[in-house]
Amino acid sequence: MPSSKLISNISSLVKIIGNNSVFEMIINTDSRKFNKGETFVALGGESFDGRKYIESVLDRGAKAVIFVCDNEYTLKLVEWHKNFPDVTFVCVLDSLKFLQSLASKHISSWKQVDHNRKIIGITGSNGKTTHKEMMSFILDRLYPEKILATQGNFNNHIGVPLTIFGINERHTIAVIEMGMNHMGEIAELTAIAHPEHGMITNVGLAHIEFMKNIENIYKEKKELYESVLINSKGNGIFVVPADDLYLATLPKSPGLYTYGENIGDVVIKIESPQIEILINDKKLLITNKNIQEKHNLKNLAGVTIFLLKLFPDKEAEILKAAGSYTHPKMNRSQWVDNIFLDAYNANPSSMKISIDSFVETMKSKQISLDDCYFVVGDMNELGEFAPLQHKEMAMHFKNIGIKNITFIGRYREYYLDGFSHPTSSFLTKEEFYQDFQKIRKEFRFLFVKASRSLQLESLLTIV
Repeated sequence: MPSSKLISNISSLVKIIGNNSVFEMIINTDSRKFNKGETFVALGGESFDGRKYIESVLDRGAKAVIFVCDNEYTLKLVEWHKNFPDVTFVCVLDSLKFLQSLASKHISSWKQVDHNRKIIGITGSNGKTTHKEMMSFILDRLYPEKILATQGNFNNHIGVPLTIFGINERHTIAVIEMGMNHMGEIAELTAIAHPEHGMITNVGLAHIEFMKNIENIYKEKKELYESVLINSKGNGIFVVPADDLYLATLPKSPGLYTYGENIGDVVIKIESPQIEILINDKKLLITNKNIQEKHNLKNLAGVTIFLLKLFPDKEAEILKAAGSYTHPKMNRSQWVDNIFLDAYNANPSSMKISIDSFVETMKSKQISLDDCYFVVGDMNELGEFAPLQHKEMAMHFKNIGIKNITFIGRYREYYLDGFSHPTSSFLTKEEFYQDFQKIRKEFRFLFVKASRSLQLESLLTIV
């Protein structure tokens, strides 16, 4: 390797480090988890500057460092050249754009090696991570150790590139989750990941504070479908729920399929623990005793339909794997003993889906709502829509027969506008701790949901 190289474009970096491939590069943006031989990308933002940690990663044996080289860091670079002659230093105008461009080249190179490799994109207002987990679980049973999927919630403009850098030559399928909260972000992510197949889970009132209206949310989600059409030349498999009023209007293509109960190209019937799928003039059955919530059984049906269309010769294996799926530990929505916990995120769409599914599950088990308790917190990122959306949601709680309920958070007054006499309401979860201990013992089942900022999962740590 030439000593102390200063280069400024992707092709030069790839040629020097990866022998015209990026597979040999291990990218890391977190100096705290940095290992010898990795390439450090110093990202910057309003409240942080990754360049402050360059010397730290150099001491740990960085192979290359990518950063914005302004006047201050030009002077430091002279000293780094002198002290670390075997390190490749890459000066860029925008380290994030460079990271994204490098990821795009990485996944394109991976695809070019074998055109049978598949890139699947998943987005939607709710349920993205659940769909991704279900899909990667089933695919891993079909093709063990050959699946790369988004880890955790690495689904944004930084997380998607970092996910892509995990792809190596043993992988045959990449499942990329894509999130957004502003216009233009899905298009940006699809330009990086190049999806050829995909799913949109739904279109709902998530991030409407920034998106302004649901039509904009639909346009943003639709970007994934449009990207798939381009990348697959119109033949990519794409599956959406038929009962979503917006997604039902997607322009038809050879690979687009809708599904739903009573409507859609593929009709499903759900009677827990069984899912019936009418597809290709056949009736297919899935029995999954690990999932109690109807909305998640519906999610599983959608993922199964997608995979049946993508791999029609793997029908038996797909159905078997779908029947054995179970939510991973620390899933965003999960049962903890007698408590259904969904405290990672909340918006009007996800709240209604989650609470309706819980109520329906209780009724199917012939459990009275009098024996259930509901703890509901703020729904964030609604902006000017917050008062009305919280009020309407509270009215929905009352209309479906909920009686035992506590509202928590800064928006509790808006809930009270629609549900004037709840069991209780509090500004903070700390005020509710003592009551929660009693409630947990007195009621058969509990439902807990709120936006992440409230961290209501901490209620469960009370002894």
